[in-house]
Amino acid sequence: MRRSFAWDVIVNAAALYVIARFLVPGVYYSSELAIIITAVVLGVFNALIRPIFIILTLPFSLITLGLFTFVVNGLMLKFATWFVPGFSIPGFWTTVWVSILMSLFATVVNSLVGARR
Repeated sequence: MRRSFAWDVIVNAAALYVIARFLVPGVYYSSELAIIITAVVLGVFNALIRPIFIILTLPFSLITLGLFTFVVNGLMLKFATWFVPGFSIPGFWTTVWVSILMSLFATVVNSLVGARR
């Protein structure tokens, strides 16, 4: 079963809420609506801009055996936070850490629900 954009937004919003509320100190959100908007903007960036970044950074990904993809995911999240006024993550490496936690959260949720790519 292919995941839909709406499912990705729901999972990303849930992950952002759990991470901001309980796991990573310093992640600021003004309301739950800011989290939902951030998840939508992140979904759009992941659909449109992330593939270009993945191709452009392919040499770095090959050298680091794919670990540079975490940096690209962090960049997409940082770009999304710039566009949403009520949501912020201090520091680039904190943003990378949040994106890693979001990936783990999405993997667990998708495996429990059975959504496959």
